Amino acid sequence: MKKIYLLLLFVCIKAYAQIPFNVPQKHLDKNYVKAGINGGNSKFWNINGNNKASYEVPKGKGTHAQFAGSLWIGGFDTQGQLHLSAETYRQAGIDFWPGPLDTADIDVFNAANNTPYNRLWKVDCDDINNFVTAYNAGSVTAGTYTVPADIADYPAKGNGNFQRYMADFYDAGNNGQYSPATQGNYPLIKGHQQILSIYNDNNGTHSETHALPMGLEIHERAYCYFDPNLHDTMQAVNYTTFYHYTIYNRSNNRYNNVFIGIWSDVDLGYYADDYIGTDTLNNFTYCYNGDNNDQNYGSIISGGIIKGYGTKPPVISNVWIDTDCSNDGIDNDLDGTIDEPDEHFELNASSYYNNNIGAFPPATTNPTSAINYYGYMSGRWKDSTLFTYGGNAYGGTVPTKFVYTGNPADSTGWTEATAGNTPGDRRIISSSGGFQFPANTKIEFAYAVVFSQDTSQEVNTITQFNTRVQRDVRNVRYYDKMHQQPQCAPAITYTPLPPPPPTGIKENENALFKAIIYPNPSRDKVNIVVSENINFADVTLLDVSGRVISKTIIHENHRATLNVSEIDTGIYFVEISNGNSKITHKLIKD
Repeated sequence: MKKIYLLLLFVCIKAYAQIPFNVPQKHLDKNYVKAGINGGNSKFWNINGNNKASYEVPKGKGTHAQFAGSLWIGGFDTQGQLHLSAETYRQAGIDFWPGPLDTADIDVFNAANNTPYNRLWKVDCDDINNFVTAYNAGSVTAGTYTVPADIADYPAKGNGNFQRYMADFYDAGNNGQYSPATQGNYPLIKGHQQILSIYNDNNGTHSETHALPMGLEIHERAYCYFDPNLHDTMQAVNYTTFYHYTIYNRSNNRYNNVFIGIWSDVDLGYYADDYIGTDTLNNFTYCYNGDNNDQNYGSIISGGIIKGYGTKPPVISNVWIDTDCSNDGIDNDLDGTIDEPDEHFELNASSYYNNNIGAFPPATTNPTSAINYYGYMSGRWKDSTLFTYGGNAYGGTVPTKFVYTGNPADSTGWTEATAGNTPGDRRIISSSGGFQFPANTKIEFAYAVVFSQDTSQEVNTITQFNTRVQRDVRNVRYYDKMHQQPQCAPAITYTPLPPPPPTGIKENENALFKAIIYPNPSRDKVNIVVSENINFADVTLLDVSGRVISKTIIHENHRATLNVSEIDTGIYFVEISNGNSKITHKLIKD
């Protein structure tokens, strides 16, 4: 148990009593990691029990490489007011609540509607494959096979004013309905195992940061891969967990200078002997042992033993993953161009702060106000001074966006070792920003926690930073990029081909080609599919007056996507033209 909890135990007990809901927890454990995932933006620690670390890697060894992690996000409205949502340990309160937001009025809260979302949905490939096999054999409809609860109750569709399409699923009946028992539908998950959590920052007062809410609905997918046949150089994939966020701005505010941050209390085994660093070239931050022996700490009398990694200390990295943002209307990478091909969020800043226990400058300790949280994401200390290059990053003369950017393998450049820092208990924030986040739009980003360790010899893995750690990060990022499509079950065997048009669409007959658009009505994106004999077509979105809203092109893959998230609700027309032929569909934006 960490010292912060020994000192603040009475505060924690009181704070947990104030939380208006029980926090669900499940473990991501398909591969060689057992990672605790809590509902509502909190992970890697046992929030309902003994407050101990819950990121065990390698699984079954009793050693943990993270203590806590969460999402931070904040920005300014057009009146210059800061809106922000963040959490650490919830000892002071909370900023997030379970469930989606009412899309007609985000300030409407109905406990009966939100309560079913106070849970986690854990699904892996075995669950899906077993279900598909049973359904194809008739066991599901015969009632001799029980559909797993997290498949049967998966939040694929929203009710009332909640989002119409909540989470991706295989639509066996091609009718936009989710009914595993009667139609054979199942979730389309990321990786080989996924835990889905849906939460928001608007259903109460922010008692952690005391900031104004942003009006966000967040869909978080924690996932992992397990591929034991990978080559030795790729085995880091099996020691990695991933976190993909889809964040909807349900408010009417356009936020400016927005930063998103991954906050991590990154305890590598024994928590009091750690160093941190940043690899700006490869977009990741990392934690490593400050000496060559990560010892055990504590005793049964003091509350239990924290098991260290011994004389083979590993490295744990928080890695930004390339998530395609080329169609969200936002300059995610801050290069002055919106929606260029393969655009994605990047690591734009890294910072840290010290636990309040110890003789540290007060400006470098735990955040206590909304502007402190925002400052740590954007590169400012609690006294508003900039992070600076060299030493402990405080009080210097050269501003920096990143902390400890040197090479720890040979102690060149600015590292904790060359700065002469005493190893200790570190928190690190990996950030991207500041960008604009328009009203009623969404952003997507992802990161991975990558574990690197050389078990073949008695060595501190950080000495292999160039050869092993950077290699593991690159390989994990590459593997994930190559496996973005669902990896689990085959299609239900009875799926009709070609599928009938989705609800609300009448397919236009044309002597030369046909086209289907879906979903319709739509809030976010509209898919357009043309018949296979068409290799090229122009697609134009028009309003009822005939004004052109946007254009795109269909190439050899016979499909295209229109982003309608930023247009007003109402009736529009999708015009698809191929040479001398043209067909038109009516589209409803809701």
